[in-house]
Amino acid sequence: MKRGFTLLEIMIAVVVVAIVSSIIISVFSSLNNRQSLDSSAELVKSVLERAQSLTLSSQGDTQYGVHFNASEVILFKGTTYSSTDSNNATTTINPRVTISSLNLNGGGSEVLFNRLTGGTNQYGTTTLSLVSASTTERRVLISQTGNIQSQ
Repeated sequence: MKRGFTLLEIMIAVVVVAIVSSIIISVFSSLNNRQSLDSSAELVKSVLERAQSLTLSSQGDTQYGVHFNASEVILFKGTTYSSTDSNNATTTINPRVTISSLNLNGGGSEVLFNRLTGGTNQYGTTTLSLVSASTTERRVLISQTGNIQSQ
């Protein structure tokens, strides 16, 4: 009676381990991408809410707004965005995610909040999507009254 494994049995075991491993890696990669997208949408929402809060509290006796780029959102002080302003607070979103679409009332790439109401004339939708799968998206909705939602 021989003991041990044949070469065929070892190869079958290696193939089974490889298949199971690839399935697990695929699931975790998908989960990680989804989490990156969700956290980036919440980050954009948070920066918008911060700008709104600073405006409503009249900090610095001025308005605040948010400027959007493909890979970052920038909190700025005043009524217009200037890329050279040292008061700008830049927040970079996850490199797996991009701001793929910006549809604001009146066009442009800034949202500025009103001091008395917290509302905005630049209401609309910011769409974030995965770089690797542009059809997987999250939206941040900004209403005219200043309500900010992540979907």
